[in-house]
Amino acid sequence: MKTILSTFCLFALLAAPARAAFEDVDAGARATAMSGAYAAQTDGASSLFYNPAGIIGLTRYEAAISQEKMLMGLTDGSSLSRGGIAIGAPLVFGGSYWGAAAFGLDSLSLDSLYSESRMRLGYAYPVKDNLWVGLALARMGVTYGSDLYTAINPVLQSATGKSAMGIDIGAIYRLESMDLGLSIQNANEPDLGIKYPNKVDRKIGLGVAFKRETYTWDFDLVISGADLRLKTGAEIPLMAKKFNSRVQARGGFSLGSRDYRSASAGFGYNGGAYRVDYSFVYPLSGISGTMGSHQLGVVVAWGEPRGPLSLSKEKEEELKEEKALTSPVKPEEGPRTVATKGEIARAEKLLPEARNAMRRGAYAEATATFRKADELFISNMEVKEALTKIAAISVIMPEATGATEREDLVRKAVNRYADKNTDAMLYITYARQKWIKDTTVARLYNVIAREFPETAAGMRILPDITIIDQLLQDALDFIRTGRYIQAISTLQRVLQLEPNNIPALTRMGSAYWAMEKKDVARKNWERVIELDPNNKEVLQFMKMN
Repeated sequence: MKTILSTFCLFALLAAPARAAFEDVDAGARATAMSGAYAAQTDGASSLFYNPAGIIGLTRYEAAISQEKMLMGLTDGSSLSRGGIAIGAPLVFGGSYWGAAAFGLDSLSLDSLYSESRMRLGYAYPVKDNLWVGLALARMGVTYGSDLYTAINPVLQSATGKSAMGIDIGAIYRLESMDLGLSIQNANEPDLGIKYPNKVDRKIGLGVAFKRETYTWDFDLVISGADLRLKTGAEIPLMAKKFNSRVQARGGFSLGSRDYRSASAGFGYNGGAYRVDYSFVYPLSGISGTMGSHQLGVVVAWGEPRGPLSLSKEKEEELKEEKALTSPVKPEEGPRTVATKGEIARAEKLLPEARNAMRRGAYAEATATFRKADELFISNMEVKEALTKIAAISVIMPEATGATEREDLVRKAVNRYADKNTDAMLYITYARQKWIKDTTVARLYNVIAREFPETAAGMRILPDITIIDQLLQDALDFIRTGRYIQAISTLQRVLQLEPNNIPALTRMGSAYWAMEKKDVARKNWERVIELDPNNKEVLQFMKMN
């Protein structure tokens, strides 16, 4: 029975008009959950499937993959699936931005009887600050399987597949309050007919996207051949305060000619360097007895932010930082003015948990725990101050629990920042100079520098000269002028950052030797020899003394 029904579907594909091939089926779980209303979206690599101009949203290297099980539970047991993969990157040559490029592949298959695939190569360029255009070339192909039923079909006697080149073009115009999009897919109407002409319909999409801190709402009008469809979708953060706007709920609805109606829903988690999305689509007309279509997608991004949208994203982050710094805690509501003994007891249990989370770099967790304690304490200014500080950090970097040198330095800087220790500037200045293109570290530097403005001014940042170089030179000047205690204090700061810094250990030994503390001096020089057994300068000095 399954073979007969599936074969009937295949014959329908062969006999149907061109719209049967490359029907309006969405790729990418985020877009699908929003009903595919994506003509004005700048979502990065995944936008290649909807509007090539949208890949201007690639601010870093990006890879996206999705897999969909379509119309699950069909009575004939047939398996209809769709998958997509896209990779892309901003293009920078000689320090100049040249737009963004992406490669994408999406495919659809009906058991072993029918499949279609589309391989795209797209490019987007900002012709103005708020106008982006895109072009994509697509190799489109259909393949028909063979069995006892299809073997007798005269259409498939000469070939079982066909491919053709398609052209997609698009543009997105950004206004102050919204983005407008125009997408024309299959602009040249490629012919995928085997024996008879079978052109793929040109699909024109007109879209508008409203993007706010509290929601994203899209609306598309899509014209494909004689078909007309209206699509709308929205995305809102769930428990934004608790999850720092990382969890999104999505939903959409679309309707059109041929009694087309469908509803969609989904959710996603944005981890900064990655995003996981899920979507569910249910047909409200045409097909019954199905559990709908389910799609799962993953997006991974890495590298230094570049391009026109990276600047706007950085401004958005800065606004979040300012908001966290100025009003991270909501004013108390209701008649409560004094905490009960029970509330104080619970809050006092939460505070060690919050501080431990902060010490190990779990800043989002620490913020949430401090906030719970603050709600119980009501008017404890010490807790409010701790919450204000760590909330400002968690907006920039929710977590720094790894074992990398970068995260270790961040933890040291943030812990001292929370303790009102000016050494926080030492660590964050060193990190900023070590990872000069890291925007996250730069924003952390700004927050900590606002806490210690005088110390920040003293930590002069000079081009091509690190804080290590400056401190080593200062220590050498102190030794030459006989200020040995100042020299030792300065060199200790170097060793805080780089415990195995050979010039610092060498000069530390010299300062102690000049102060007649020869045992301490030798310990420093012996450490130099452990690190560098062939250090002739120190070996010779130890022999002479």
